[in-house]
Amino acid sequence: MLKRFSKPVIWLVTLMLVALLSSFFASTVQNSFFSVKVDKVSFETERGELSGYLFIPRGVSDTNPAPAVVLTHGYLNNAEMQEIGAIELSRRGYVVLAFDMYDHGDSTWDTPAAFSFFPRAVYDAVQYMYDQDYVLKAANGDGMIGVSGHSMGGFSSSYAVVFDEMDFVTNGYRKIAAALPVGADFRYIGVADPETYFGPRSAGIIAAHWDQFFFDNVTPGADGSLRYKDFANDPVGLKFLGRDDEGTAEASTWYQRDGGTRIIYTPDETHPQNTWSLETGKNTIEFFEAAFEYQLGLHADLGDLESYDIDINKNGQVWWLKEAFTMVALVALFLMIFPAFMILTKFPVFNKVFGEKKETKAVNADKTQLGLKIVITLLATVIGAYYLNIFMDRQVAGMAILAKTMHYIIGGVFVLIIGAWLGSMINPSERMTKVAQKVTLGGGIIVFLALAYRWVLNHPTIISRSTYWSAPSINTIAYWALAAACLILLITFGTAPLFNKDEDDNQYGITASWHQVGASLLTAVTLTFGLFLFIGIIEWIFLTDFRFYTYAIKIFNSQQFVAALRYMPIFFIYYLAAAISVFVNTKRMDGWKADIFAAFLLVGPVLFFLAYQYFVLYNTGVAPFPTFTLNSILLIGLVPTLSVAGIIMRRFSLKTGNVWTSVFFTTMFFTFVAVANTVVYLISFK
Repeated sequence: MLKRFSKPVIWLVTLMLVALLSSFFASTVQNSFFSVKVDKVSFETERGELSGYLFIPRGVSDTNPAPAVVLTHGYLNNAEMQEIGAIELSRRGYVVLAFDMYDHGDSTWDTPAAFSFFPRAVYDAVQYMYDQDYVLKAANGDGMIGVSGHSMGGFSSSYAVVFDEMDFVTNGYRKIAAALPVGADFRYIGVADPETYFGPRSAGIIAAHWDQFFFDNVTPGADGSLRYKDFANDPVGLKFLGRDDEGTAEASTWYQRDGGTRIIYTPDETHPQNTWSLETGKNTIEFFEAAFEYQLGLHADLGDLESYDIDINKNGQVWWLKEAFTMVALVALFLMIFPAFMILTKFPVFNKVFGEKKETKAVNADKTQLGLKIVITLLATVIGAYYLNIFMDRQVAGMAILAKTMHYIIGGVFVLIIGAWLGSMINPSERMTKVAQKVTLGGGIIVFLALAYRWVLNHPTIISRSTYWSAPSINTIAYWALAAACLILLITFGTAPLFNKDEDDNQYGITASWHQVGASLLTAVTLTFGLFLFIGIIEWIFLTDFRFYTYAIKIFNSQQFVAALRYMPIFFIYYLAAAISVFVNTKRMDGWKADIFAAFLLVGPVLFFLAYQYFVLYNTGVAPFPTFTLNSILLIGLVPTLSVAGIIMRRFSLKTGNVWTSVFFTTMFFTFVAVANTVVYLISFK
């Protein structure tokens, strides 16, 4: 008995230790090697409750206050995405609060409404920080608080300055001394002349040349925003710097306006790169050092940064070390799935996932079949990449053409069925009758799929009701998944007979007893629960998640859990289609090459599209799909999910002889992963 467990147990324990050690080292980078106290905090506001991470350098106290910086994230993310500013500023001596905006992470809103979570979020966090005695304030009441946020968080930072300036009219002091919106353009905050509200504060903007959304006030909106920009010489940027009369300005140069200082940074980056960039990190550090030095100098009762133990001579950045350790933990977590599955399915009940046949052995396909399979896969990948932006943007015209194509497919199938039966009548042999029966059955499936696909394409708004589908970014992915699933099934069922000419009772991997299906569901639920229990324990102990760049796996809350359950039926359809495709196309392959091929079957269209989109953008200055903005960022997060899901499908199906365990598991696990990392509205049914 012990022998059966030994190898997977050794692997599982080893990988758990790797994840634990990596998370420990990630936490030591986060707390600057124990020189900064990091706590998970939550606090009540007028609008609900905000949650985040509070970084207090050792030595800072109520009697020894320090300047503070409030950081927040963008539309798709959580507080953890602000690790550059949080780590680098706190290790230099600033107090830092990195928080989840309303409707994100563990922050909640008492009066929720779609797309209204951000205007007050940063200013509510500023109110909390201003009330803390360990945050530096001048004798006249001015707060030494900086604000910064990425994307939607940048808008919220700009709004915070507007609200603070309005309050200044009545209370006579400003709580915010410095503001650095990142990847956020003033013209979108809905306030007339927003640049006039900064007054004597120090203000900057990080406006990347390749930002997918903003900083282009010259090109018409219909021409798209995915293009090269130079906000330092943009009309709005010049106005912000006070250089509109001169008509020119230099990036990374300080200018005076309204008694304050202004600067624009233009890194050679895209929008999401701002959250994972040494250059943006350098700009952030330099900005707050110069901004606070200037602001402290405006008050006779305050000294300089060094008098508050701010280390202005500290060089380099260490946040990327945390990123490296969380990446190792992330890889270990993914690898843990396989030995955990092997151990779990050794136990009674769970071992019923195998049925009578425990393992499907791979048989190498002949070269002709392999070549044909590669050609068809590449064609399918190109088709998937072509329709990717059409599905995600729900472009009615593009989908209408594909919907009409279904008529031709249905007509062609009927011609094949009639031809097959005519052939059996001309040559009434048992073999011809069987061929006609197979053609009829297969054709019937394709007709059903074509009709279903036509309905999906003609109803692009089916996943949009915010009172039920409460995560807008997931809605986009869910509709793509549904449309892509139909396309995958059509291609798979249409081409599978070319590769499986032998008699096979389980050609598509869906044949299984009810006991097998039930055991598969139970196994998937248990495996998912165990993994997220481990994730939750790591997060609780070390205050870190499993992350690389914009992709993260973290524990979900009750609101996100309910939202995930609603999306699972949609994603189940996609993962079922994908698993069937992987089963059909890899069951005669073996080794790591089969894993790569399985991953490519899912992620290929995404990689093709991203490569084409950004290759053209960087080489011409304008992307081939210049209006495909937010969704192109969503695609980046799909790359690791689809790659790992493809390998899981191949490995699980190879062991069980059917697709069900892999479908249930990938549906549950990756839906939770997606929902826990984006905005989820809490809106009542109407």
